[in-house]
Amino acid sequence: MPVSRRAALMGLTLAALPLSTPALAQRRLRRRETQTGRSAVVPAHTWTFGTDPLQAYDVYADHGSGPILMFVHGGGWSRGERAMVSELPAYAQRHALTLASTSYRLAPAVSARESAMDVAAAVADLKRRLPGRPLYLLGHSAGAHLAALVGIDPDYLGAVGLKPSDLAGVILLDGAGYDATASRGDGRLDQWLGQTYDQAFGDQAAALSPTLRVRPDVAYPPFLIFHVARRQDSALQSRGLADALTRAGGRADVVAAPDDSHMTINRGFGVAGDPEGERAARFISG
Repeated sequence: MPVSRRAALMGLTLAALPLSTPALAQRRLRRRETQTGRSAVVPAHTWTFGTDPLQAYDVYADHGSGPILMFVHGGGWSRGERAMVSELPAYAQRHALTLASTSYRLAPAVSARESAMDVAAAVADLKRRLPGRPLYLLGHSAGAHLAALVGIDPDYLGAVGLKPSDLAGVILLDGAGYDATASRGDGRLDQWLGQTYDQAFGDQAAALSPTLRVRPDVAYPPFLIFHVARRQDSALQSRGLADALTRAGGRADVVAAPDDSHMTINRGFGVAGDPEGERAARFISG
């Protein structure tokens, strides 16, 4: 299925994001304070799970024994940072969740395989530090692909002593890389977006496609899959992933977001009354 021109433009937007650095994260916090007239929420802890500076995650206010929500940022597998939590700290506070946000190594230094390994390692480290609590993965864009891959392919969590069913659930925001083998258009922007995928997947597109990794002998956590309604590629890929999980005996709900763009579905998720955020809160509460 061809990738739409709109999706390619979104890919260009993602690629324009600046590289992650600690100084940049601080500048963004100060800018947000100026724009909103209030102090940005800062993490209570930053914990590491490897020697690379990107092998770390932030934990915001801990709400005791309640569920944990771990966010996986987007950025075309090559950019972005864990500080990109938008309104999620307020969302977590409202719904008595403990919010974590993880970094991961980025392309082209590594492939999406190593990025997913980092997400799995962050999950394992957090579950070790805060044991016995349900943990939900939430990913946007490329982060949605990584969250899906970790939640589906047992190799990733298996490498750190866990299995997919150790996750309480997986929430995906407008991903379109669930089947990276899907055909693309031949326009200039389509070709550019293809290069973004190729940089992250290389010759491992099938092996790194969550939809193609679903197996009937694996117990999966429930999935809640959001997509922007007007994005044909995201809609088709979201339904394809849900169909694969359902055929394997899993549970997957697909929800279209009619009033959002690729960016606003993420930035608005934590705002009080946001339909997608409130739908996810009901998913988490059971």
